[in-house]
Amino acid sequence: MELNARFEGLEMDFSRCDFHILGCGAIGSSAAIQLARMGAEQFTLYDADKVEGVNIGVSQYDNRHIGMPKVEALRDIIQDINSEANTYLANEWFKEYYYNGFTNTIIILGFDSMESRMEAVQLIDESQWPDPAWLIDGRMGAEHYQQYIIKGPQILEKYLDIWYDDASSDPEPCNLKATSYCSNMAGSFIANAVRKIVTDQPLGGDFSFNFPIMRLSAFTDVNSRIKT
Repeated sequence: MELNARFEGLEMDFSRCDFHILGCGAIGSSAAIQLARMGAEQFTLYDADKVEGVNIGVSQYDNRHIGMPKVEALRDIIQDINSEANTYLANEWFKEYYYNGFTNTIIILGFDSMESRMEAVQLIDESQWPDPAWLIDGRMGAEHYQQYIIKGPQILEKYLDIWYDDASSDPEPCNLKATSYCSNMAGSFIANAVRKIVTDQPLGGDFSFNFPIMRLSAFTDVNSRIKT
């Protein structure tokens, strides 16, 4: 595919994966677009919101998309990048995991709150469908990003070990909720994790990245958690 001709030596095949983007804001839109550029072809997008002016500076939308449902705007961007992509839309708050028959289903959590994340994981656990193969949870402040990876099955049981409530989240000043550089980096970190998954490379640790001091800190050995 000409789309990824300049990095074809990485020998990765994202087309084997079914990506479910839960929340199409700063993290979700950036992750989806990075994955589309790397050859991903199967997406299901979940979000009930419409694009507003405040989204332009921190998400992957532009002024043409204002007033559109985020899932429709993101689908259009994905299609502009990769015309072979199949994109299914859930223009609603996440209430059901739509299983598409893929064995390598990857859930990407891009919600704003920890409560929404837990509700989504519980719904996935209660679903009649098989557990997703992987869950990638990106948590972003204005200048701080955290990433956690869980391998299925038993997603909920494992997620409880890395979840905390919103009151325990890292505080950010009220006028610093997101930045373009943090959201773009979040998408890059997620795409890199997917590349490691599809090429069966070691995932390393769950980590945080702090922009003011430009420091990446690993705090959980993902691979040891996967083995257990």
